Amino acid sequence: MALGVVLVAGLTACSLIRDRIMTPDPPVKELQRESAIYYRDKWQPDVEKIRFTRDGGRPGLGATWCVNAVATVKGIDYQVIIGPSGGVGFVGDNGEPPEAPTPSPHLPLTVIYSDGTSEVIE
Repeated sequence: MALGVVLVAGLTACSLIRDRIMTPDPPVKELQRESAIYYRDKWQPDVEKIRFTRDGGRPGLGATWCVNAVATVKGIDYQVIIGPSGGVGFVGDNGEPPEAPTPSPHLPLTVIYSDGTSEVIE
């Protein structure tokens, strides 16, 4: 019984301390938009569309925010894990999209958010 009380108290204290130290994440839609722009600007300027398949989140303590999405490049869909900063993970059978020619102009980017809304970013 005492061990249970100590465990609950410890977990509650960690949660309270974490809430004071870490600022909350911005809204999911804002993070998804930033992730789409980051992916286009830093990794794949030829991306035509990004469709987010989940809301996203932090997969572990201290991990950066990331989200699963489908990125369409030259008509081919690539499954990616992206965030507003940091690297990109490619999953699925299609692997990585081809490198864009340098310099490559930004195409209009259609973003479909996990809540079903969408926008075109020029």
